[in-house]
Amino acid sequence: MDNDYLSKMKKMYTVDPGVVDDLNWFLVLAGAAGTILCVFALAYWLIRFFAFLFSASRGAESLKDTIFWKRMAVALGLILLFMTGSVFTLLSQFYDYMAIWGWGG
Repeated sequence: MDNDYLSKMKKMYTVDPGVVDDLNWFLVLAGAAGTILCVFALAYWLIRFFAFLFSASRGAESLKDTIFWKRMAVALGLILLFMTGSVFTLLSQFYDYMAIWGWGG
């Protein structure tokens, strides 16, 4: 790869911070919608979890259902990543590293 090619790519795909400032209202609305979706996802997860425990207590399901536990662990992990904002922290760190590498302009 040529350094000239990289410098051209960095100029073409530069992120303009002014655009993010202009879309602040949209980011606030998207954050509110994301919070509501996370709350609904957590509520659905809790309902599924307690329904499984209830059916296991009645003998309809087995507590040793590893597929169920793996799906629930992955779902809870994803929900917690979005609820805590860790996904956006990772994206922010990636953007910072791109700026360090010279992709910020």
